[in-house]
Amino acid sequence: MNTSGVVVGVDGSASALAAVRWAAEEARSTGEPLTLVHAYSPGGQSYAARELRAVQQREQGTAHLREAEVVASLAAPGVRVASRLRAGDVRKVLLAESSGARQAVLGSRGAHSVSRLLLGSAGLALTMKALCPVVVVRDRAPATGPVVVGLNGWPECAPAARFAFLWAAAHGAPVTALRVWRALGTTNSAGVHERARAALAAELAPIAGEFPQVPVEHLVLRGPAGETLLQFGEHARLLVVGARGHTGFARLLLGSTSTHVAGQAASPVAVIRSAEVVRHWREGARLDPAADGAG
Repeated sequence: MNTSGVVVGVDGSASALAAVRWAAEEARSTGEPLTLVHAYSPGGQSYAARELRAVQQREQGTAHLREAEVVASLAAPGVRVASRLRAGDVRKVLLAESSGARQAVLGSRGAHSVSRLLLGSAGLALTMKALCPVVVVRDRAPATGPVVVGLNGWPECAPAARFAFLWAAAHGAPVTALRVWRALGTTNSAGVHERARAALAAELAPIAGEFPQVPVEHLVLRGPAGETLLQFGEHARLLVVGARGHTGFARLLLGSTSTHVAGQAASPVAVIRSAEVVRHWREGARLDPAADGAG
């Protein structure tokens, strides 16, 4: 198996160090190595200016990696750690490193907003093209709680649901499957709610049936989908969203409507873009980009 285990981006920020802690604990729990990656891209108007900038960035990057190594060793003693300092576009570096990883982890940075990270070029490129699950970690990550998965839009969200159960089974956590609806006009809200809950349970039943050891709760709520999911994310050990689908929660997370509430979720967010990504996480095997349609 050709894998670098859990890959985490390092940039010296507090949220990146939180991501390192989470990634180190994840690597230890699965018995995989942890790979710390720092990318730099020197700029300048002249060759001499670029060279000087590159030297400074290499020194700074080395310092960031050393700090991350200490954080990882304290968070998960005994975990195998490798550090990689790479020159180049951070988007290309992260995508290249993630191609051999079982999962990639990033910090949310600055304003603690998932939307701001994912709308950034590096984060967006990774979440939309990575061959493995991408987990976004805030400054604090709950060690307990359910795995909450947003399931508006089926079957687009089926890969996210399967990942939620796989991760929950591996970590001894329950799953909360969440669907949000809006009552219109004089619609019988009680009837709509019950039909939505029954539909959610029926859709999820084949996947849930594969994991009888995982307790599952089917939750249907009325309100703004993005905000509701993020509110429940405050109490989740992991929040799972799909990266495709016209009505999926990921679109809400990536949109401007949820920017003001995205930072309220304290839990890590796993972005799952396809069934191939889920299989990659489960099997720990390297994928061929062409086979997954990543291009």
